[in-house]
Amino acid sequence: MNPYVNIHTHHTGEGINIQDVGEGNAWIDKENQREREEGLEVFYSVGIHPMKLEQVGEDALACIEDTIQLDKVIAIGECGLDRRSPFSIEEQGRILEAQVALAERYRKPLIIHCVKAYSELIAIRGKTKSTVPWIIHGFNNNEQILQQLLGHGFHVSVGAALLNARSNAFHLIRQVPADWLFLENDDKEIEISVIYRAASGVLGLDVEELKRMMLENYKKVFAIK
Repeated sequence: MNPYVNIHTHHTGEGINIQDVGEGNAWIDKENQREREEGLEVFYSVGIHPMKLEQVGEDALACIEDTIQLDKVIAIGECGLDRRSPFSIEEQGRILEAQVALAERYRKPLIIHCVKAYSELIAIRGKTKSTVPWIIHGFNNNEQILQQLLGHGFHVSVGAALLNARSNAFHLIRQVPADWLFLENDDKEIEISVIYRAASGVLGLDVEELKRMMLENYKKVFAIK
């Protein structure tokens, strides 16, 4: 049986987890201890969330650069743009571009948080000429935005919105090419297996087949042999 792959989580559980630990390696030390105690399989993403730019400074970016060189840190994020942030889109863009530069330097995929700023996000990807994978996490937007993202080479991760039959994610997941799709539980207290069962029902796939597909996507995007 293939493991579940949880591409973005704040609550590790069964299968392969990519846990968001924010900006620093102190979290990683704590989580490594828990992994040993509970027998989890956990990797990490580190980054500066657009709602937390007050933490940004040369020290924060230097800490991220130090941390992403650890073997178990396999992604940068979640980072991105959010119009709800008290910081301007221009300031958010500057910090995002700094993290894109780190992603390029260390060849790590980006896990992207974006709220109502997709055109600016796409523009930044074009401006930076980034070549590493960008994964939109927690997608639950409309069809036009989905097609724009896919057209510009973004991977798409879908989460707990799949449990709501009225959500955009529920209705649009079938439009995401199978090899560009990921699943996650983010910060929700929902087991990743529940997300997979929901996705398998919408997609008309056996859960084991879906797990195989997500594992192949994970290995490809994160260059895991």
